[in-house]
Amino acid sequence: MRWRLELVLTLVINTLWMQNIVTDVCTCKNQTLCKPISSSSHVQVEVFAFHLEKQNWAQYHWSKITTIVVSGYVEDEIYCLAHSYNIRLVLKAEIQMAHLTDTTKKESWMTRTVDLVRTYKLDGIFIHFKGKLNKGSQNYHELTRMVIKSASHFRNELPGCQISFNIPWTPNCNHERCFDFLEISYALDLFFVQSFNIYNDMREGCVATSSSPYQHVLTGLSDYIKLGVDSRKLVMGIPWFGYDYTCKRFPQGGACELENTSDCSYPLGKWIPYKTIVQRLPRSLTGRLWNDDRSAPYFVYMKDKTYHQVWYDDPESISMKSTFLKKLKLGGIGMVKLNDVDHSRTSSATLHAEEMWNALCPP
Repeated sequence: MRWRLELVLTLVINTLWMQNIVTDVCTCKNQTLCKPISSSSHVQVEVFAFHLEKQNWAQYHWSKITTIVVSGYVEDEIYCLAHSYNIRLVLKAEIQMAHLTDTTKKESWMTRTVDLVRTYKLDGIFIHFKGKLNKGSQNYHELTRMVIKSASHFRNELPGCQISFNIPWTPNCNHERCFDFLEISYALDLFFVQSFNIYNDMREGCVATSSSPYQHVLTGLSDYIKLGVDSRKLVMGIPWFGYDYTCKRFPQGGACELENTSDCSYPLGKWIPYKTIVQRLPRSLTGRLWNDDRSAPYFVYMKDKTYHQVWYDDPESISMKSTFLKKLKLGGIGMVKLNDVDHSRTSSATLHAEEMWNALCPP
């Protein structure tokens, strides 16, 4: 009874909050821009973008984006600009483990998600689930049923909406990240494949390495296709970030043994956006180095008498992975995240941003 009361209060508060910032009046000069963009709108290659932030948003390459995942309310000027480029704005809606076996919570989640999409005049839903599931478990099957039921409900309530879902880099159930990928794929428009943070699965000792190595990305995507998932539903996620690792000693020969060796199955580096990486690279000890095994760049620098190694993706490594779009006939590519690249108007920032955007869909 108590949680039901809390749920009601939460819905009332959120409704009142939304009424203060959202009206039914279209604020775009062109009134047609406030109409939802149908998922049937044809695009040759999807280009997903995440976590839209107001900083330097006017400098994004709007003509190259097809879908932006947002957490909720979008400022009027950004909303109108996105729709003027026929860019879909889709709501990130997170499924919690508690939703899977509680019918009331499940129904409430679906209802609230539809209400938010309607309130903000959005164009679809990006379903996010990051819990751990074992193959064949009760929750494994419950998630499948919930996603299929939710997708059907969303399509009935929001005709033409785009529905997508996040999945790990491989379908091989690593780290208890196991879903019924094929069955779920039938109900959705797109899968966003998180083709990064792969070092968790390499089992090659506690050394710094790329989070998105070329061969692993290719293998993961290929395994989904072998499983029977339509390749045109796969959007390859690539990182616009890297990791800064603290080394025990100077990494001779490229190997940076990590300070903390208690558990190498989880990230031991510090997340760092690409815009910070390009600032640090000129002051590094080594300059940009390249690892052929990972098809990825890295560099070494020193801070407070301690050596650091930074692994990241840049235009060269991203361009190499972008060839998978044609090779595997993928549905698209997506970067995480837009503001990790500097989109200010300085000459150096403009150059770096241009190179990163061009790397997404090479000719």
